[in-house]
Amino acid sequence: MNLEEFNIIIFITGIIIGCVATLALKSYNAKNNSKKVNTSSNIITMKSLQQELDNKQVIIDNFFTDSNEHLASAEKRLADLRNALADNASQLSNVKIERSGVAANTPDTEESSSFEPPRDYALKKDKEPGMLSETFGFNDKNMDIEPKRTI
Repeated sequence: MNLEEFNIIIFITGIIIGCVATLALKSYNAKNNSKKVNTSSNIITMKSLQQELDNKQVIIDNFFTDSNEHLASAEKRLADLRNALADNASQLSNVKIERSGVAANTPDTEESSSFEPPRDYALKKDKEPGMLSETFGFNDKNMDIEPKRTI
């Protein structure tokens, strides 16, 4: 065997061993990286918990808003049904049925028209002004600002 042939065989063998080692190292690193990705995806962060909580809160808010709207529309339909029943009963029979007086979307006129000024519940003597009086806390202008000092 020639020295040149021996060098060529060693060179080709080195290339083959290098390729095999590179592929083995590459697959080993790929396995380790996939394990790290799986473990990091299982970690629950505070930010993800807060986002999930916010999403659930929005869903709950929407549920109660929709429920309130459906309930208001059902109450309105019930009031319309009672009014129709009262109209038909008065036309067809001698039975008196009260009409529905409160609509779902109209505010009560009794509550808005019955405004009272605030009451003064402070303890006071007979003719003493209360705390809500316009003159409460004002002293006479004749009094000095500083107290009189005696030496």
